[in-house]
Amino acid sequence: MESSNPANSAADTAMTERAIRQCELSVVVDVAYTETAALADFVLPASSQFEKWEWTFFDFEWPTNYFHLRRPLHDPLPGTLVEAEIYARLFDELGVLPDQQTLDRLTEVARDDRPSLLKHAGPVLQDNPAIAPVLLYRTLGRTLPTGAASAAILWPGCHTAAKKMTVPVQRALGTDLTGPALGEALFDRILASPSGVAFSKHEYDEIWTLVRNERIRLAVPELLDWLTGLDPDRDGVAPDYPLSLVNGQRRSHNANQILRPPAWRKSDPDGALRVRTEDLGAIGAADGDWVAVVTRTGRIVVRAEIDDSLRRGQVALPHGYGVSVPDGHGGRVTHGPRINLITDVTDRDPIAGTPHHKDVPVRLERVTAAECANAERDRDRVRQLITRGR
Repeated sequence: MESSNPANSAADTAMTERAIRQCELSVVVDVAYTETAALADFVLPASSQFEKWEWTFFDFEWPTNYFHLRRPLHDPLPGTLVEAEIYARLFDELGVLPDQQTLDRLTEVARDDRPSLLKHAGPVLQDNPAIAPVLLYRTLGRTLPTGAASAAILWPGCHTAAKKMTVPVQRALGTDLTGPALGEALFDRILASPSGVAFSKHEYDEIWTLVRNERIRLAVPELLDWLTGLDPDRDGVAPDYPLSLVNGQRRSHNANQILRPPAWRKSDPDGALRVRTEDLGAIGAADGDWVAVVTRTGRIVVRAEIDDSLRRGQVALPHGYGVSVPDGHGGRVTHGPRINLITDVTDRDPIAGTPHHKDVPVRLERVTAAECANAERDRDRVRQLITRGR
């Protein structure tokens, strides 16, 4: 598992945790010690985005499109590697890469006659085409500016763009080159542009050249069949779970789980459950109390916050919380609600299969004395971290 945290971000967290524990072997590649990493047999720490060559694609303003190959700002922390090097070393150990003599020969081809690299690498890739990205890293990557070996994978992409969008790429680069020479020029321009580069400039009448088929099919039979079968009476409120939870509300200071330090959040430090006065009062609780949110799959304890702007019967929790962080004393503490403990992987969109997060049937309950004590303890530990700016 690389750069993902299914033990916190996948629906029905408890089920995901059980599945990871049952694996014969689990390996995590990540920049943070996530909840998933804590369950893994091996953790391979990666360098952060500030310590390696990475890229961003944005179509800032169509018809001009930009690509930004970002250079590292700092040296990697000791004991970390860029992902490409991690996988290259794993491939070495697995014995799926060619011998060093072959790699050296292909490196010289990349240095002296780069356009013919794939032709020379053909016999190697014929046996195992899946090694192509690592092969480029181990050959072409060695010829690139210091530390930029990871960018080698962009080279075939540049040739594909130049082939499929020849005229727009020519406009962006201000050149009349064609064929492989245009792809090479685009790759060189990207490497030499630390602030990003326009890689294509289109005219509006060219937009249909980007559509693969002659028609865009708007009618999706599966969707239409599902829509005709909708029944409001059948999908009514479940008696055991009468409230509708927006599980993943956007707020002023929440983002994805990459932003783990609690001190980053300038408001809503607990990731409170927002609830109407009458819905909270129905269980005998008040604003600021700890309450339990219960679903078919789980139960979490959260702090309640009155919000009468919600519609009746609706409650809301934010996304991006529920991550564990070092507590400064050798342990870890969970910051905010782990919302996927109460989502249901089987309650999902029937076509895409995406679990529902914006209309989760729940009920509220009073917390036990032990639950309240644990919640107060963890909140105090988190607030100590915030005070120390961590």
